[in-house]
Amino acid sequence: MKRKIKESRGTVFFRCLIRLFLLAWSIIVVFPVLWVLYTSLKTNEEFMTKPWSLPSVPQWSNFAEAWEKAKFGSYFFNSLFTVIFTLIITLIIVGASAYAIAKFGGRFIKGLEKFYMISMMAPAVLMLIPLYYFADSLYMTDSLFWLSVIYAIQGMPFSVFLLVGFIRGINNSLIEAATIDGASQYTVFFKIIMPLVKPALFTVGLLNVMGTWNEYLTALTFLRDAGKYTISIGLSYLTNSGTYDVNYGRTFAGLAIALIPILIIYAFFQKPLQEGFSASDGVKG
Repeated sequence: MKRKIKESRGTVFFRCLIRLFLLAWSIIVVFPVLWVLYTSLKTNEEFMTKPWSLPSVPQWSNFAEAWEKAKFGSYFFNSLFTVIFTLIITLIIVGASAYAIAKFGGRFIKGLEKFYMISMMAPAVLMLIPLYYFADSLYMTDSLFWLSVIYAIQGMPFSVFLLVGFIRGINNSLIEAATIDGASQYTVFFKIIMPLVKPALFTVGLLNVMGTWNEYLTALTFLRDAGKYTISIGLSYLTNSGTYDVNYGRTFAGLAIALIPILIIYAFFQKPLQEGFSASDGVKG
């Protein structure tokens, strides 16, 4: 009996210790985000004299200046355009590729799977300069559309790897029954495969959206026209626009504009993202 009491007390203590650690970790993660948000409402004087305190009078004009004078409105919609096109291209190509790898055989299909696996091991930075010269020779640089295509290509190996596991979990008898009933591969793909892998497809799309929105190096390499800059490049130019005469309120307002969409995505889609990683709606077989 005493041993059980000791074990229960030890378990309670261990759980409390874990909760305290998680609470401390949450504060460490959340505080910088909150600091950015309320610092974006400060004046330069408040930022220099009271960096950790709340703003005495919120300066909402910082957001207007960042949106208009710093051209963050243009950067925001350029990034939005890139994210949407990258998502469309990714979902179409990745879904078809993953279906072919998961449910079809042959040397070409196996070679394609190995190619994707090897591509995941190659650092994207090493491929950036050769990719730029290749794209430049085909006049595919300085274009948001072609930048979206490049983003989709860069994200394909991991996306295909993630989706293949889910599609392989779908029972082949479903595909065979549909084929016997006269369904084409097009019908099987869009009417059976895609609905069954919605959690994984949602996860792939969400990861690509966040990765594309935050991407900086590829956009900086492929874009020369300042009117086509994405929000990550705009933020970099805003923070490095001056050394001694920096509008910190406007700078943090630009950072908040770049940060808020990601926070909204995490807030509303956190649970579906976790479900997509942990389980599949497919029929195991």
